[in-house]
Amino acid sequence: MTARFNIGTSGWSYDEWAGPVYPASIKAAKQFDFYSRLFGTVEINSSFYNIPGDAAVRSWAKRAPEGFTFAAKIYKGITHEAKLDPRKAGDVLAVYMRRFQPLDAVIHSYLLQLPPSFSKDVPQHLADLGKFLASWGRDWPPDKLVVEFRHRSWFNDDTHRLLKQHGATYCVVVEPGLPQDQVVTHPKKSYVRFHGFGKDPMFNYNFTPGELEEWSGRLKTLAGKVDGDVHVYFNNHFSGYAVQNAQTLMDFLDVPHPDLAKLQRQFSPRKGQTALDAFAPGEENG
Repeated sequence: MTARFNIGTSGWSYDEWAGPVYPASIKAAKQFDFYSRLFGTVEINSSFYNIPGDAAVRSWAKRAPEGFTFAAKIYKGITHEAKLDPRKAGDVLAVYMRRFQPLDAVIHSYLLQLPPSFSKDVPQHLADLGKFLASWGRDWPPDKLVVEFRHRSWFNDDTHRLLKQHGATYCVVVEPGLPQDQVVTHPKKSYVRFHGFGKDPMFNYNFTPGELEEWSGRLKTLAGKVDGDVHVYFNNHFSGYAVQNAQTLMDFLDVPHPDLAKLQRQFSPRKGQTALDAFAPGEENG
C-alpha cells in the first residue's frame, strides 16, 4: 500500500457542533482554528451554496496551518442550476475559480457534485459532461477535478472510461440507493464521501464501529490501487457524527490524530468541558 489517507469532514461550521465538538464558549471565528488542529484537511461545503467572498478565501489561506489541505465543492449554480450547460455555466465557473486562486495551491480537489436529476440517459447531459471535462482540462489541472454522480445511470464502465480519458477522479459515495464500488479512475488519487443512511435526511446518521471497521478494509484495498492519496470526507454532520466517525475510521487505519477532549480543554479550560457525551461507545445510529 503506497497511498496516504487524508481524512476530514465536509464543512466545519455547524450550529449543532457547539458542545459535541466545539466548546460552547468558542466564538464562530475561532472554529476553523480549532478544526485545523483536529484534522489536516477539510472539504469546503459552503462554496456549493454560494461563491465565497474574496476576504473569506484569503482568510482560510492565511489561517491554515502548514501542510493543511482543502477540497472545494463547486457552486451549485454550475451543477444543479445550469447542469453544466456551457452557455450558462462557463462564465460562472471562471468567476468561481478566480475567487479560489489565493487558496488554490493547497486545494487538492474541486468536487463536481452532479444532481440526481442529471442522468446519463439524457443525451444532452452526457454531451455537456463531456464538454465540461474537456474544457476543464484546457483551463485547469485535470487531476484536481473529482466528479460525484447521484443518478444510477452513471455507475458503469463507460463513465469510468470517460473520466479516465480526461484525467478526472471518480468519487466513491456511501449513501442509500447508489453503488458503493471502489472504482479508481486516476492512478494517483481516490476520493470517498460518507453521507450516511439516515431516513430524514440521510446525513443524520452515525456510522457504527462495525461499519467503519469494514470500510477501513475496503479503503486499504482502495489505497493499494493508487500511488498517491485517498481523500475521505464525512458529510454526516448532524450532532457532530462526522467528527466522531472520521476519528474512529482513522483509528482503524492507524492514522494518528489529536484527542478531541484534550483539544477542547485547550480552547476552553473551564471545568466540566472535557467530554464528548454524544460520542459515547455503543451509541445507536441516529
